[in-house]
Amino acid sequence: MSMFTDAMVAFKEPRAIEIINGRAAMIGWMVALSNEITNDQSLFRQVINTRTFTLADGVVKSSTFPATGAFLVPVVVLATLAASLAPVLRGNEESGLEKAPKDFFMFKAESEMTNGRGAMIGLVALLFAEKFTNGAALF
Repeated sequence: MSMFTDAMVAFKEPRAIEIINGRAAMIGWMVALSNEITNDQSLFRQVINTRTFTLADGVVKSSTFPATGAFLVPVVVLATLAASLAPVLRGNEESGLEKAPKDFFMFKAESEMTNGRGAMIGLVALLFAEKFTNGAALF
């Protein structure tokens, strides 16, 4: 039962929730940006595909179905959650979830929180930008 209570820190502490969401957003932002640059696909197209086709009788139909990104989102979230909880489950005092860890050289502990917030805002901003530019926010 102790392992379960240790793992629950991720769902009770506001700092832990924001850190884990920020980590997932940072990974998601980089994956979305990478796919947008290499495959020339908007973020929306990476998650949802729409296919329009004409039937034999001339009727035009559209079909919407999940793209690769729709399956990648839960994988990234679960991997981030597992990696974030690993130090807590191993019993390390400084997991970075409950309280900010010590600074390491030029790397500041609060930078992770700031970068995570920026990534969360960036993902939402990218979706809005693509909505108003017809899917061409970057290129």
